[in-house]
Amino acid sequence: MKTNHKKSLLQTEELRLGTYNLVIRRLYIKDKEKPSRNDYIQAFKLLPDFVIKANGILISEQKERDLGVLISSHRDAFKAIHKWLVHFDSTENNSFLFDPPKLPSDWELDYKPHGKQSWALLNLCREILKRDQFGWKESIKHLSAAQLWFSCEFERLENTFIRTGILGTSARRGKNSECNAMSKRIDDNFNSLPSRRFAKACDFQAHQIQSWDSTEEAIRVHAEKIAQQDIEFSIIYYDYIKIRKQTLRSIRNNPNLQFAAIEETGLLFVGGKGKRGKSQKP
Repeated sequence: MKTNHKKSLLQTEELRLGTYNLVIRRLYIKDKEKPSRNDYIQAFKLLPDFVIKANGILISEQKERDLGVLISSHRDAFKAIHKWLVHFDSTENNSFLFDPPKLPSDWELDYKPHGKQSWALLNLCREILKRDQFGWKESIKHLSAAQLWFSCEFERLENTFIRTGILGTSARRGKNSECNAMSKRIDDNFNSLPSRRFAKACDFQAHQIQSWDSTEEAIRVHAEKIAQQDIEFSIIYYDYIKIRKQTLRSIRNNPNLQFAAIEETGLLFVGGKGKRGKSQKP
């Protein structure tokens, strides 16, 4: 794998930090101690390959017919999302750049909401580390917002691979019900935020401390804790939640985006009447 024409690896480090357990994915680039934000953005398009390699899927397995089709679909999707990330990054500080990225295929437009959500998560991670109520930067050497974001995106994709049978056993799911259930969880967490309180880790006895092997969950709880105390950040977090829900609605309502998975029989299942279990490619 290459990132900016330099050899790169992905290293995993589990860090137990009091109440919250982050699983940080470190991008290793030869002769570069601390990869830049752009390095992580460029590596995003290779995320399916990083997840596949980290979970020991063999090259021969990747070439199996239906499994190969599904893996190829994810690779195509992440390349398309990456184009939107690069576009959002280039226009962040340049209001004169309004043109969308060059997209050779119309189907890549379907992934704009995914790109917008991923970009919002990257910015949320930046705002969290500015405030950093859990001392993550002090505890984790060279931790950056881009690294935190990349680790969360790795985890999300790994969970997707489990649900879709690439790394686990899949069951047929309805796209609408999945999107609606996730949207409800987001609403429940956000709407109950004013009534919840977050005790400091030192207020718990050792056997009472709750821990998640989940970077995404740790990010959410960190954001919620800050939002209760910081009005400026609460607005930022609200905007992020709004983008997540917009993305779910877009996925739910787009007939080209359907749930696809490898069933126990080894065959590819694609739900709905959309044209994409194969990224709408010939």
